[in-house]
Amino acid sequence: MNARAQTGSAPPVDLTMMYAIHRAFRRDLRLLEAAQHDDVPAFRRGWQLFRSYLTIHHVAEDHSLWPVLRARLADRPQALNMLQAMEAEHAQLDGAVEKVDAALGEAGGERALPALMADVAACLTDHLDHEEAQALPLLESELTAAEWDAFVTEQRSQVGIKGAATFFPWLLDGFSRADQRTVLDRVPPPLRLVYRAVWRPRYERNSPWKGKAVS
Repeated sequence: MNARAQTGSAPPVDLTMMYAIHRAFRRDLRLLEAAQHDDVPAFRRGWQLFRSYLTIHHVAEDHSLWPVLRARLADRPQALNMLQAMEAEHAQLDGAVEKVDAALGEAGGERALPALMADVAACLTDHLDHEEAQALPLLESELTAAEWDAFVTEQRSQVGIKGAATFFPWLLDGFSRADQRTVLDRVPPPLRLVYRAVWRPRYERNSPWKGKAVS
């Protein structure tokens, strides 16, 4: 039994950022699907952002979430099967992503993008739906504050201080003002100021999507 179950305290897991990241991945899938047909340079730049943050997110889950839950749920076979499925879905998605990388490195490889991206989209959409329906409720009910913080810290360390300048504008691209505030309320006030004054304007000048993002 975890510490929260013993004390009856409120769940320490705030899934706001998790759902925001999932929403950003779904948004990028739509943008990449459109760009692969008529703007391959934008696709390449958008793909690098998408791929980078997808990798960071899934590596952190594999290192800091699923092993903790597996140990906690050792006597619950159905939950363990679900966690095994999470890891298998990550592996399947990694393979689909690697095929897009390979195509982008080959002369004329862009012609294969529609089929390859359809595979990426199917793998990722199914995985996000599955995770939100079954894994995230377990995170809320089973993880302690320290365990959740370890997951958040791993992602933060992989993004890095310099990387945050691109990560936050990417994450919130296409979000309404209200939804941006919901996410930014979770970060320190100085970061919010830098985001609005520096990071967001710079991202908008260099973004492959140039205002096309609608999440």
